[in-house]
Amino acid sequence: MAGFVARVVASGTISVKQAASDWEAAVQLGGDMMVKAGLVEPSYVQAMIENHKTIGPYYVIAPGIAMPHAKPENGVLKTGYAVVTLANPVEFGDEENDPVDILIFAGAVNREEHNEEVVPQVAELCDSEAYVQRLREADSTAAAVAVLRDFEKAFEAGEL
Repeated sequence: MAGFVARVVASGTISVKQAASDWEAAVQLGGDMMVKAGLVEPSYVQAMIENHKTIGPYYVIAPGIAMPHAKPENGVLKTGYAVVTLANPVEFGDEENDPVDILIFAGAVNREEHNEEVVPQVAELCDSEAYVQRLREADSTAAAVAVLRDFEKAFEAGEL
């Protein structure tokens, strides 16, 4: 089973230093990448936005980091992920963890795959200040990919 980093690299769904005026624009950025990569339908992007409007910013999971997602039945075509970093952080409405400048998007065909594949890696990434800082500082897609690959190697080797 491929980890989230391998899937992001394979699908080319990583974008750095993007401009977003607010949380909705930030979510749209990653969602659009996932649609273009054939991972989700546009309805999935809309579901992520609607979830925020009805439930709130429950997916802001660590200081400066959000993990937008919706249910598989909202339009996941195949399991995939996307990473977006923002040039300027934006408020998501989460007092504890705002502002957000790193978004890790998840779209899994089922919850089990998501929970087994991405949750452990993302949790470890959020806890790793060094890798988070390197990801924030990455000024190109290639630099961000290098950070994520380094993280994945350390994660798989149990070095974190």
